[in-house]
Amino acid sequence: MDLYLFLYKIILPGRYRDYLQRADGNLDKLRETLLHKTFYEEYDRYDFAHKSQTQRRTYITDHYRNRVCRRINNPRQQALIMDKYRAAQVLKDYYGRRFMQVASETDRAAFIRFGESMGQLVAKPVDDCGGRGVRLLAPQASHQWADLFDEMIGQKRRFIVEERIVQDPFMAVFNPSSVNTVRINTFLHRGRVSRFTAILKTGRKGTFVDNGAQGGVMALAHSETGLIVTDAIDDLGHSFTVHPDSGQAFRGVQIPRWEELKRTTTDMALLFPRLTFIGWDMTLTPDGWIVVEGNKGEFFAEQIVLRRGLKKEFDQMCKDGAKNKNSEF
Repeated sequence: MDLYLFLYKIILPGRYRDYLQRADGNLDKLRETLLHKTFYEEYDRYDFAHKSQTQRRTYITDHYRNRVCRRINNPRQQALIMDKYRAAQVLKDYYGRRFMQVASETDRAAFIRFGESMGQLVAKPVDDCGGRGVRLLAPQASHQWADLFDEMIGQKRRFIVEERIVQDPFMAVFNPSSVNTVRINTFLHRGRVSRFTAILKTGRKGTFVDNGAQGGVMALAHSETGLIVTDAIDDLGHSFTVHPDSGQAFRGVQIPRWEELKRTTTDMALLFPRLTFIGWDMTLTPDGWIVVEGNKGEFFAEQIVLRRGLKKEFDQMCKDGAKNKNSEF
C-alpha cells in the first residue's frame, strides 16, 4: 500500500498534495480513498481510524453500493427511478399529491396556475439527492410565482414541483417543520419482494428536509415489524436517546400502519421488474403511506448505529433475496 502511495506521489504530485490536504494530512485516510474509494466522510462516520483492514472491508461504502447497483440493476430503469419527475409519473398511484415539471418556458403558465391554486409548492431538482436544492415555495404575492419560475429556469435544470405533503401527527411529533420519512430498502427476486433495513429519518427544528446530509437525525427500525430498535444518530455519528429538539424518544416506538407500508413498497417495487434493489423514502399522511421518492439507497445510518458493516448481508440479499429470520434489522 505504501508503495502505491509513493508511486502516486511521484507520478501525480499535484493531485497527491490536493488529496492529502483534503484528507487533513492523514495518510491512512488518503490510502483508504485511493485504494478503496472510501469517501473521507465515510472514513470518519465509521470510525475507520480505530478499525482493522478486515473490519473496514465489511462496510457498504457508497462506491461499493454504486458498483453493485450497476451490476444488479438495469441501467435504464435505474436512470428512470433516479429522475424524480419521470419516477413520479410511474408511481402516480402512490404519490398522494399533485405535481408537474418545470423544464422550459412552455411550463410557465401551468406553473403559475398551479402555484396560485396551491399557495405553497415544494420544488426539487429532478437529478439531485441528499435534500440538496429542495425548496419550499411560499410567495407573499401572486405575481411572485413568475419570479420563482424565472429563478428555476435560470438554473438550466429540470425541477419537479409538487403539492406540499401534510404528514400524519405521528411523523410530525418528531419534528413538525420537516417531512419526516422512512427509508426502506427492497429487493426483487423472481417476482418476490423482500426487505433489507429500514431507517426513520427526522429533520431538525426549523429545517424543511430530514436528510442526514442536512442535519437530520435517524434511528433503525426493524424492516418486518416497524419497531424502532435503536437510539438515533446524526450524520456525524452523534447519538441521541430522544430527538434533540422535540424530546421524542426513538427506541421502542412502533411506527404505525407498517403492514400497509410493506404492501405499498412491494407493489411499487414490482413496477420496476429490472431493478433488483431500490431504496424507498416513504412518509405517513392521515390517508396512509405515500412515496416521496425512490433511489439507490444508502446504509450509513444503519452501519453507524449497529457499529458494524452490513456488506455480508447486503451481498446475500443481492444474490438471492434470502432473509435471515434472526436478523436484528
